[in-house]
Amino acid sequence: MRLLSIFIIACACLASAGTAQAGGSLKDGPMPGPTPGRCIGGAFAGPYAGVQLGFGETRSHEDTSNGFGFSDNDKGFTGGGFTGYNVQCGRVLFGVETDFNYFGTDTQSGISCPTCGGGSPLTASYHSSTDWYGTLRGRIGLVADERFLIYATGGLAYANVDHHFETNIGPGRVLNPPFSESSGGTQTGWTVGGGIEFLKYENWSIRAEALYVDLGSDDVTYKLTDGCGGTCTTRVNWDDNFWVVRFGLAYHFNQPEAVAYTPLK
Repeated sequence: MRLLSIFIIACACLASAGTAQAGGSLKDGPMPGPTPGRCIGGAFAGPYAGVQLGFGETRSHEDTSNGFGFSDNDKGFTGGGFTGYNVQCGRVLFGVETDFNYFGTDTQSGISCPTCGGGSPLTASYHSSTDWYGTLRGRIGLVADERFLIYATGGLAYANVDHHFETNIGPGRVLNPPFSESSGGTQTGWTVGGGIEFLKYENWSIRAEALYVDLGSDDVTYKLTDGCGGTCTTRVNWDDNFWVVRFGLAYHFNQPEAVAYTPLK
């Protein structure tokens, strides 16, 4: 919730800057440029690319086959690039966008009982880390004052997530050495969010955006063979999701020459 509050404040600041530089509003009538009823241009129309920086928070939850549940949160930095294409029909914008980003978060949870193993502590740890993520999303928005855009977005998300399980708990005994195994890889899920964008100069825009990403569940069965007196199994259901708040700078390749923009002072 703290990340969402920061994003809302940032949006309010950018919105104030946009309205201060233009005297129009949605009530002023059709935008100049495109012919009514046809999608042939507009301030945000065409291809674009940019870079973005931000921060986020990951939440991981693990359910085990013996009925235990564990969870942990971690905050981290994110940064990457994006590219997309917009079609603008008057004040309505439709677009598609893809991005790829670094994201460094690690969550760790588990149990530890120093006195439960007859002199040897019993432990079980669950570690989940996210190294990078990307999205492929649609966008739909409204353009106000010719150069201020507010939009919603959603679509496919994917990320590299590593899950690591380690324990020395066996059936009635302490495993020595402890069992340790990693799993995971590229996980897929969905994302939804929104943002605002402001054309500050003729071909450059600044934006603020928030996304929620749900990577679904990863159900893994681990086989313990050493020190177990045979083959023992345990099942762990990993569930990862995260928020990101990002601020970006984009270059628009297809700005119409007839539209002039006054830089912020």
